[in-house]
Amino acid sequence: MKKILTPLWAVLLIALSMGFWGCGDDDPVDPPAENCGITVTSPLAGDSYRPGDEGHNTMNIRWTSTGDADLVKIELLKAGALVDVIHPSLPNSGFYRWTASNMGADNGSDFAIRVSANGETDCLDVSGLFTMTNTAGCTLDFTNEFPDTLFAGDVFGLTWSSANTTGNVDIQLRRQDQSLGLIAIGIDDDGSYDWTVDSLHNGSDGYYFLRIIDSDLDYCYADSVTFAMVDEDICYIDISNPPAGTVWAEGSSQNIMLTGAPEISTVNLRLYTGNVFVGYINHPSTPISIDDFPYTWDVNDFDNTQGTSMYRVQAVNSDDQYCVGQTGFFTIVPQ
Repeated sequence: MKKILTPLWAVLLIALSMGFWGCGDDDPVDPPAENCGITVTSPLAGDSYRPGDEGHNTMNIRWTSTGDADLVKIELLKAGALVDVIHPSLPNSGFYRWTASNMGADNGSDFAIRVSANGETDCLDVSGLFTMTNTAGCTLDFTNEFPDTLFAGDVFGLTWSSANTTGNVDIQLRRQDQSLGLIAIGIDDDGSYDWTVDSLHNGSDGYYFLRIIDSDLDYCYADSVTFAMVDEDICYIDISNPPAGTVWAEGSSQNIMLTGAPEISTVNLRLYTGNVFVGYINHPSTPISIDDFPYTWDVNDFDNTQGTSMYRVQAVNSDDQYCVGQTGFFTIVPQ
């Protein structure tokens, strides 16, 4: 009797159909469950927020996660301790936009965000440390008495009270609600400053006042009462060329002429359209000696894109930024 040999491929096909290769349909093996994990990716270490300041109080909290957690809790920490719960239970979407708040805690640079999975033990993460400076209700107020008249050169003590500032203030000299310049920039908000009285070359007048303003919050300020100032030491710079109405061709060589107060030794020249700075005529690191005038300038509009051909030259005493002179309007045309 002849033997019938079954091909190898047929044997393999029969084995597979009987569930002898791997696991059969009657015995499925589920993959192992993925462990729950959370990683906070925002806020970042070193970030800074100012509750109360609409431009700097939005925090985008972001995280990634593994596992099956459906809901998460978000908390605010300070120095590692719980301050308060930001949200007790929200969908595990990886994102939550929060209007930042100190939630009753003092300002500091040791805040952090903790995101944890609800119902999961040890499934959480904490952000890097960031800064919170509460500016809600920022106030400033002068507390010193102002005399009727102040005299240039005298030292006058300014004092003020404050709440919820960013920690630094500027003090402006003003007249008829126009800023004449800064007498202090970015000083500590410690409540006092000794001012060496100066009109910033605006001369004697009876309508000066001071404004103290948070260095970062232009809406948080206080004005002093109006006072008179006597100041006879006035710096001046007169630019006689170009006169108003002059037309200079770009690329041509032209002389800038000026005279100034005896105490001026060097100046820097700048080009403006109206009050918009266009460029430096000389590099500010190498001011021009008064003795070098007339100064020859290869006329240049610095590829101005302001849409105007009307310009002013401004000269600034390199030792005193408030000693300034400028020309009337003149025109620069293509050569």
